Amino acid sequence: MPPPAKTSISQQRARSQADKDLRRTHLVEAARQLFADASFEAVTIAQVAEHAGVAKGTAYLYFANKETLFLELVRTELSDWLADLTARLKRLRSAEPASAVPRLLARSVSERATLRRLLVLLHSVIEPHIDEATAREFKLFLHQLLAQAGAAIAARLPGLSAPDAATLILQLHALVISVTQLADPPPVIAKVMAEDPNLQSLCIDFESFLAATLTTLVRGTLQKG
Repeated sequence: MPPPAKTSISQQRARSQADKDLRRTHLVEAARQLFADASFEAVTIAQVAEHAGVAKGTAYLYFANKETLFLELVRTELSDWLADLTARLKRLRSAEPASAVPRLLARSVSERATLRRLLVLLHSVIEPHIDEATAREFKLFLHQLLAQAGAAIAARLPGLSAPDAATLILQLHALVISVTQLADPPPVIAKVMAEDPNLQSLCIDFESFLAATLTTLVRGTLQKG
């Protein structure tokens, strides 16, 4: 009689907290990979579960709905961004930090297409479908991230207070949402602008446009101080 087939770790019941955390991480990573090639609307919990190697019902044990899953993906992306930004700021050496820091900020989000797409969805698509406890936990996470990012920026911008640096991060958040949509319009809009020379001024590059806008904000804030 042949030995029973081995069950993969992903198919086994997660018993320890470490196993549960790992499975949760696998589900979030599966969502990230699927979202890279599809829209939010096109990705389903069933697809995420299959991609992660678990049953659909198992996925619902960790995330109440797709929005909650993607909110966790937002948290992961923001945490990764903060760690990378902090490391870059520590390495930054510039005689003109008022222009170097905004350029660094713009580059840090320009390189993270998934984060930019998620932030566009965050307030209008994801947050309206989460419960109060989840919302409070997420906003507390954002509050802490704001403080940490603001402190890292203030340390590299002489004359910029920690509260002003935190405000700059909020401004960056808002700008990423709006500039992402301006720089990556729907295909029909992109076609119209590309074919009409009179509309070329409406075609923008995300990173350079964001860097210029952030530089103006930083210099204006420093002048007020």
